Amino acid sequence: MTQRNSLARIADPSISAAIDRVPNRLNELGYDAWGFHKESAKTLYALAHQVYRYFRPTVQGAHNVPAGRVLLVPNHAGQLPLDGVVVAVATLLECNPPRLVRAMVERWFPRLPFINEAFSRAGAVLGAPINCRNLLEDDQAILVFPEGARGSGKVWKDRYKLRPFGRGFMRLALQTHTPIVPVSVIGSEESIVSIYDVRPLAKLFGMPYFPIHPLLPLLGPLAYFPMPVRFSVRFGEPMTFDGAWDDEDSVIDGKVAKVQSTVQRMIDEDLAGRTSLF
Repeated sequence: MTQRNSLARIADPSISAAIDRVPNRLNELGYDAWGFHKESAKTLYALAHQVYRYFRPTVQGAHNVPAGRVLLVPNHAGQLPLDGVVVAVATLLECNPPRLVRAMVERWFPRLPFINEAFSRAGAVLGAPINCRNLLEDDQAILVFPEGARGSGKVWKDRYKLRPFGRGFMRLALQTHTPIVPVSVIGSEESIVSIYDVRPLAKLFGMPYFPIHPLLPLLGPLAYFPMPVRFSVRFGEPMTFDGAWDDEDSVIDGKVAKVQSTVQRMIDEDLAGRTSLF
């Protein structure tokens, strides 16, 4: 079977139609300035759509995601960036017009063979301020997790408790006059559980964390296969902030705290309304 036929089997009409509606400045080879490739993205998002269907998410508030530049700011958890995949597919399929998010990824991901190219072709970029600023000035939708690896590597006892948000996203929002949409993601905490982070092993392998699943060594590597929990994604109302982007840290911290408290409130509300993990 040829490679073209193999890719055709992966094709997803709903994904392809949505990506075709997304405006992008592409060169004659089909790439943009950050490595996004439209046709490759259709295949990669079709695969991501299978992950999305696996978690059967309920999506609320997609109408709150505006056209033009925007920062999407969710909570982060689950050991693997599955929450990012679910949010990205939700914004592509549920928003009108469709939004193809540019995810800011941790610095260790670009060091992973094959994964780094796939992320780039699908629109993800290294989470450096210059990348984020340039994309915002191009009126893109940016997906950023201000908890960083501290959030994705949370252990079970800390589930749904936000780690302190960094300041970078707020400074960029102020510098580029960008609205912030707070996002609540429920389900990622239970998809892959960790009860302990072995930091010496994480350092040895160059990883941000090394999670220990409660079913080790009973299930071996299968312990890390995601549970089919039902995700919930809720986009809150856009938040706008004024002021100097290079203001004192204490001033920026006050603005960051407003976003973090909003996301935490949304998480608490959605947890209270959840009736089942599945």
